[in-house]
Amino acid sequence: MFVITGALKNYEWGSAEGLRPWTHGSSPLAELWFGVHPSGPSPLVDSADTLDQHLDVDQAPILVKLLSAAKPLSIQVHPNRHMAEHGFRELNQQDAYHGAFADSNEKIEMLYALENFDVFVGWRPKSETTAVLAALAELHTDFDRYVTFDFLQMAQVAGSLTDLGALISLIPLAARNAGLSELDCAAYSTVAAEYPDDPGAILALYLRVVRLAPGASLFVPSGVPHSYIRGTGLEVMTTSDNVLRLGLTPKPVFIDLALQALDFSEFSPNPGDAPFTIQVQSSNNAGTTADTGAYRVILCLEGTVRVGFESSEITRELTPGQAAILVAAEPDAHITTTGSVAVVTAGAV
Repeated sequence: MFVITGALKNYEWGSAEGLRPWTHGSSPLAELWFGVHPSGPSPLVDSADTLDQHLDVDQAPILVKLLSAAKPLSIQVHPNRHMAEHGFRELNQQDAYHGAFADSNEKIEMLYALENFDVFVGWRPKSETTAVLAALAELHTDFDRYVTFDFLQMAQVAGSLTDLGALISLIPLAARNAGLSELDCAAYSTVAAEYPDDPGAILALYLRVVRLAPGASLFVPSGVPHSYIRGTGLEVMTTSDNVLRLGLTPKPVFIDLALQALDFSEFSPNPGDAPFTIQVQSSNNAGTTADTGAYRVILCLEGTVRVGFESSEITRELTPGQAAILVAAEPDAHITTTGSVAVVTAGAV
């Protein structure tokens, strides 16, 4: 058993306070990584080592994150396994795509909301997108020629639209005029305010908006376009940081690669297809068990958590922001908490 803390990431979309229950540091506090990915291996609590010095990706096949977004993340898509392997080994060697692929692994993820969490994910019904594009054209007649454009066409021209800043400023009103929901209108108002000159704001009109209540989860396989808008949650993914961005970001954007990675089918992924499970439990007397035979991450969210092997007297106590790591060969673990604990278990990839 290893006990770790999260590797802190200070991305500009992070919040000032969202991760304070689990870490200290200068804001914006965006993510805490619990895993072995080379971009942020987790420090061990009781030594100067990091987890990747003891486990490789095969032994630790998932990456767990605590994430807090104060403004929208990039509109992005994750490549499938074939594209990731080809991109990392070959396309990264080309000047045009240098650094586009962080690793050779497919990124599949699930977000578990710890508070209300708003997300752009999957495709908005075509009738709604057409209505809001038409409403935007009524407000800015130079946009009229683009009303019939599908996402592929719009992604290729959005960066060269005339008077882009003025168009983006009109998006919230266009959303209201098109009869979109209050949740949709609020999301587009946020995008227009935070990214007033980013062509991704236009592309966001093609994506549906979802609000996750606390305790709800969202499964995002490779190929599905998405952008986290605002909220704090637990994110679990295969050990990969492959992100192809389309907009809403100061980071590099690879439009053609992202378009190749997109799945244009209707968004209806089944959480049961994810190569991991997430269980979040509050304080109880009986405790719970994390069974042997799989890689397990036991993350303390609140209070204290005690993790022990039923076959021995070895027990570790975790405080908020610490996690116990158990490899597949280790025995069943008994878990109790005075607050709340997340138990993440890897499955077959």
